[in-house]
Amino acid sequence: MDREKIKGLLYIIGKSLGFLGIAFVLYRVSQEYTVDSFVERFVAISDISYILLPINLASTLIGIYAWHMMLLYYSKSLFPYKISYYFFCKTEIAKYLPGNIFHFVGRQLLAKKIDITQAQMMKISGLFTLLLAVATLLSGTLFLLLVDDIEIWLRVLMAVGSIVAVVATLYLFPSLSKVKKLEMDAVLTLSIALQGIMMGIIVFAQIDESSIRLFLEIVGIYIFSWLVGFVTPGASGGMGVREGAFIAIVSFLHLSISNDIILFSVLYIRLVNIATDVLTYISTYFIKDEVILTEPRSADL
Repeated sequence: MDREKIKGLLYIIGKSLGFLGIAFVLYRVSQEYTVDSFVERFVAISDISYILLPINLASTLIGIYAWHMMLLYYSKSLFPYKISYYFFCKTEIAKYLPGNIFHFVGRQLLAKKIDITQAQMMKISGLFTLLLAVATLLSGTLFLLLVDDIEIWLRVLMAVGSIVAVVATLYLFPSLSKVKKLEMDAVLTLSIALQGIMMGIIVFAQIDESSIRLFLEIVGIYIFSWLVGFVTPGASGGMGVREGAFIAIVSFLHLSISNDIILFSVLYIRLVNIATDVLTYISTYFIKDEVILTEPRSADL
């Protein structure tokens, strides 16, 4: 089977998993909520959106900064952060349609403007994907290792997996220095940690009894769910896959959270993510002319 057929098959599988995940989540929601009860809960905790949107925006900006660092490393020119922001936010929306990975295609258009070859741009996209996956694994592991009642075999598996992933990353893409890769991984780890923290805030806004242990568990589990959605090709922004993974892991670990709260939370955070992507996409129209007129400076100056 040639490479194109494999890619097509993976895309179909990813799309199918996404649709099945969405169907599963909506079915479970229909069992727990009526339209009125869902809207009532949404309105009841809507105030936390004023906290979640800035956190999610910070997560996005930090992630873009890591990408900006990669671009500057390979580019022969110096250019401001706003150029990276513009192209990242302009293309990020493509992860929903047609699906994961396709948002990287649009970023190839940036290469010529900042003196990067198409081959280098493809390498940057591959490196960014790898570092983001490793950072997600590392971030989720760090939170769950702080939970004292996680089974020892699972703690060892997460720790060893994270160490192996970080070490392997250091020796892949040798054109980029090990120190730079560690710096970018640290930045992306922070970006992804904020995603998990948002989920913790959403769940805690709905429960009466809370604890640090439960918060750490929620954060860590959601980060691992984020990873599952991220690595699934074709799934539109991990939609359906991420939510299904979170529900499955929470059920497997028997967390003391009711089903209605779990289901509402995965939908609420998805809405926050989509809202942020749409808002940042719209913001690119306000800086378009400025970005077009900005000429990169030679790195030798």
